[in-house]
Amino acid sequence: MAKPSKKQEKQHKNVKKAIDISFDLNLSHTTGLIVIAVLLILSVVLPYYYIYYANSVNHYNSFPLDDPWIHLQFAKNLAEYGSFSYFKNELVTAGSTSPIYTVILAAGFFITKNEMWLSYIIGILFFTLSVYYFYKLSGTFFPKENWLAIAAALLLVFDKWINFISVSGMETTLYIFLLVACYYYYRKMNAIGFAVTLGLTFWTRPDALAFIAAIAVDYFFRVYLRNRAPKENTDILLFEKKDLYRIAGIFGVIMAVYFAMNFVIAGSLLPNTYSAKLAYYSAEFRSRSDFLKVEVWQYFTESAYMLIFIPFVFGVIKLATDTFKLKYNPLIPAFIFITLLIFMYWYKLPYAHRFGRYLMPVFPFYILLSVYGGREFFRWFANYIGDTKLVNGLNIILLAGTIVYFATGYSASKEIFQDQSRHIYIRQVETAKWLKNNTPEGSIIATHDVGAIAYYSDRKIVDVVGLINPEFITKLNTKEFAGFVQEQIIKQNVSYMAFLREWFQVVNQPALFTAGENAFEIMQVFKYIPGKTHLLSTEVNSGIQYVSQLIASKQYPQAMNVLKQLAALDPNSSMTYLMMAYVSSYVNDAVSAEKNLLKAIEIYPDYRDAVISLSNLYKLQNRIEDSRNVLGKYTSNNPQDTAAVNQLNSLNIQKQDSVKIK
Repeated sequence: MAKPSKKQEKQHKNVKKAIDISFDLNLSHTTGLIVIAVLLILSVVLPYYYIYYANSVNHYNSFPLDDPWIHLQFAKNLAEYGSFSYFKNELVTAGSTSPIYTVILAAGFFITKNEMWLSYIIGILFFTLSVYYFYKLSGTFFPKENWLAIAAALLLVFDKWINFISVSGMETTLYIFLLVACYYYYRKMNAIGFAVTLGLTFWTRPDALAFIAAIAVDYFFRVYLRNRAPKENTDILLFEKKDLYRIAGIFGVIMAVYFAMNFVIAGSLLPNTYSAKLAYYSAEFRSRSDFLKVEVWQYFTESAYMLIFIPFVFGVIKLATDTFKLKYNPLIPAFIFITLLIFMYWYKLPYAHRFGRYLMPVFPFYILLSVYGGREFFRWFANYIGDTKLVNGLNIILLAGTIVYFATGYSASKEIFQDQSRHIYIRQVETAKWLKNNTPEGSIIATHDVGAIAYYSDRKIVDVVGLINPEFITKLNTKEFAGFVQEQIIKQNVSYMAFLREWFQVVNQPALFTAGENAFEIMQVFKYIPGKTHLLSTEVNSGIQYVSQLIASKQYPQAMNVLKQLAALDPNSSMTYLMMAYVSSYVNDAVSAEKNLLKAIEIYPDYRDAVISLSNLYKLQNRIEDSRNVLGKYTSNNPQDTAAVNQLNSLNIQKQDSVKIK
């Protein structure tokens, strides 16, 4: 008998190593339906619990973002006036990033006027649909291992951020549903379902361009492999020519209507929000490296996500080796979409927004690649040790542990939802209600947070960051911005301003209303008084915020140097001189402190903080008469300030006691 060649021995070894580790749960039809039912019930109950918990603590319903009320304001006006407008049937604008979500909300207003539950129900509904289609999609990748499809679906169900965003009043779960459904229809070669969902993804968010590009690249690669390596890719499916025509026609019409709508409304192909956010969060003013480090790496690897990141890497390695060998891997679109979406934000808009919501749509694809990567790793490991039961047991333990870890993360995040919902309510919502109850009808409000304030105040809004008023966009992040805002405030007959002081700072006049706590993101309402209202420039306001940090860290010389520069940039800011007085006091320079306090009061005679500080300084120096005079002038103009009046009275008593002693 002839001795086998080395090549034959190598081939024999390779065949010997090809161990199949797949196993199926052999679910009956009824059991399969029960699994789906459990997944769907969980996808309703879990996000609802966030609502329940937040309400039990806060005693009201709210959202953890202000943006949901932007959708609701557009939807309410669309339902009531048939107009894509932001104030009644005025302010017609392409200010919604997700017009299809706005239309769905508008339809919902014909069923209920409760905006909170309308948003909650729609968000949960699309989360449920996302879970259903994700389970079906996962089944196409693991046809002989349905337990892996169940595990993938459970990871999505227990994902803390997807639960969080599903009850946050945003379009994110609608977007995820369309992405997952589109991928599923693409896998099943369902031309009509694929074309419709592909087109609607763009109606939900313009960054769906990343997904559209991923699908296009994948399909052209399929065609290439069918021609270049047909023997290795006998399982590749392609659309028939008639289906390609259908896809092109349906997708083309949906996209054409989208662009036409924006062009008719706003004169541009994309919504105002696209240009406004690109301008405000431009890479010129934000760090791309910080975006990758914090908003990508830390976001996708923190706590439970590290357990899916490691197998995700194995999935990417397997995908890369298959591609190198000219063997088609059906997860190519998932990887390209993740990569392209991150790249688009890194390059054009290095900001994932609060809670990373711009990147949340990649989670289903991240999970899918992770489960796939884990399976591929254990398949390789089985070939290495030759024990399928052990490796499957290890994989089950890994996935079960990950699901449990995801569940603990879900539970902990309910407090984030509750706290952030309160954060928005006590600032934006309470400010809106104050404006409604304390300003005349017909008042025009300038603000940068245009959601809840527009929805609940029933007042016309001037959006100074351009989401609704695109005329502001070209001036964002320029030195002329503050001056331009002042011009537009006059031009558009603004009567009140509502600003978070971290964004815009009004000085030299008292706030009519203040909302917030912990000296963070304090919302203030001011009456606009022509010739008196003084708005700090972006540069000076940023400097004020920086000085606050320097003072907190006791870097007083640096703080004083910055304040002197700010005073040179804007000599009419009473706040700058007050902060200079504080720094002088910290370094025991009473002479400079007095000088700066007097300057602050000269600019703004009714500056309470400066008056009280100067009165206290004089009191410490035993200059009781000077202390009384400062307070006396202030209280004569502000008799309603009982604390200042009481302090003045105590000084009068102190003076009388001094006279008696003499």
